[in-house]
Amino acid sequence: MLKNRTPAFIVLLALCWAFIADPLITLLAAYLAPHHADLFRRVNDVLLILVVTAALYRPLQRAAGQYRRLYHDIPTPMYVYDRQTLQFLAVNDAAVKRYGYSYRQFLRMKASDIRPPEETDRLLEVIAGLSAGYSDAGRWQHITAAGEVFYVRIFAQPTLFKNRRAVQIVAIDIDKKIKTERALAEKTAELENVLESITDAFYTVDKDWRFTYVNSEYERVQKRNRKDLLGKNIWAEFPYAAELAFYQQYHWAMAEQVSVHFEEYNPARDMWVTANAYPTASGLAIYFRDITAEKKIREKVYLDGQNLRAIINNTSDLIWSVDQQFNIITGNEAFWKRVAELTGKSEATITNADFDPQLLEGYIAHYQVAFAGKAFRVVRERQDAEGMAIFEQLSFNPICDQQTVIGVNCYLRDITEQHQHLRKIEKQNQCLTEIAWLQSHSVRAPLANILGLVPLFEPDDPENKAVLEKIRLAAAELDEVIREITAYANQA
Repeated sequence: MLKNRTPAFIVLLALCWAFIADPLITLLAAYLAPHHADLFRRVNDVLLILVVTAALYRPLQRAAGQYRRLYHDIPTPMYVYDRQTLQFLAVNDAAVKRYGYSYRQFLRMKASDIRPPEETDRLLEVIAGLSAGYSDAGRWQHITAAGEVFYVRIFAQPTLFKNRRAVQIVAIDIDKKIKTERALAEKTAELENVLESITDAFYTVDKDWRFTYVNSEYERVQKRNRKDLLGKNIWAEFPYAAELAFYQQYHWAMAEQVSVHFEEYNPARDMWVTANAYPTASGLAIYFRDITAEKKIREKVYLDGQNLRAIINNTSDLIWSVDQQFNIITGNEAFWKRVAELTGKSEATITNADFDPQLLEGYIAHYQVAFAGKAFRVVRERQDAEGMAIFEQLSFNPICDQQTVIGVNCYLRDITEQHQHLRKIEKQNQCLTEIAWLQSHSVRAPLANILGLVPLFEPDDPENKAVLEKIRLAAAELDEVIREITAYANQA
């Protein structure tokens, strides 16, 4: 009946019993034994006290049991130790399980026994500074019975336990959290080392365009200290950038969550940069690199290329190159003019299939020799539209990249004039050879006859008439030979 009643109800019921019981005892004593009325009252008082005490104690006992069960069943390690001696006074089941000591072992130990020796002084300082109420004592290292060191976060509260000044502790296991934080810190440090060692300038901004990270290369290029930039708005620190491609490109990357790549001139630093921006969960990660020197080289290469193109286009010689599949890579204007004459196709539409198969086959044979690593020349003869013979010299030179032939450079020159001149020289040489033969054979004989007849001439001798005739004939023969030599010379 009294099991679930409140203490106030029990006291009220006891008062009612006291008022009702006295008249009943008087009436009962009058019938049974008047002289025992006081005894009956004492027995009634004792019974009333026992009943009320039992009724009041049971809820207290139940509450104490519930508290003990709550204390022992809570999954977080809890313990109580003497504030003066550090002796353990009580531990819960979670502490027994986590630390690996039994209840009896715990009660023979001190709070300093579950910590590394170097933390004892800190423990005493914290205990001395404890005030009323729970306080966060911070992170600590604890040691299990097996010697495992792990991290806990301690919450402490001064209390009285069995009339002893004590400290009640809640020890939250944060070992996994600490290890995760350390692993994250190591990875972060590793990443920062990488970012600090790269040659690109790198920085990150949040969604409000505030700097969240700046590497040393960025400091060097921008001539700004990271301490002065972190937390600051990029457009406020570099207002000129809002007028350049940086503003538009970065906002596009942020809004559309896409990566962007572009080149831009930075007038404040008088340099060209190539920039890459990548969206992140918190904002943007941006790399950029000074390409001023590269830009100047590219401009020089472009100008040199233009000059070279002007030079090769200023010649009537045909210049072109092919790749490993014998496809035309490039050619000068004279070459493309010849291609148009042969195929009717332009540079943009020409393919190998557009060439005469026999002509293409001959060129491919030459290309293959050059791809074998040999540079050589050939001379070919062809007929022009009017049937005139045209002589051309073709040069084939391998294009190499690290000892590998990746293409062939070709050069075709019209050598018709030179060839004709050479043939004329050859003909002249032949004529001179004939002249030399005539001189050595035909001229020698008449001359020898004349020289032989002259000494025989005697003015007074009647036979001189015959000698003179022979001299005349030899001279006429010599004259004829000279005429032939003159004719050969004219032909040459």
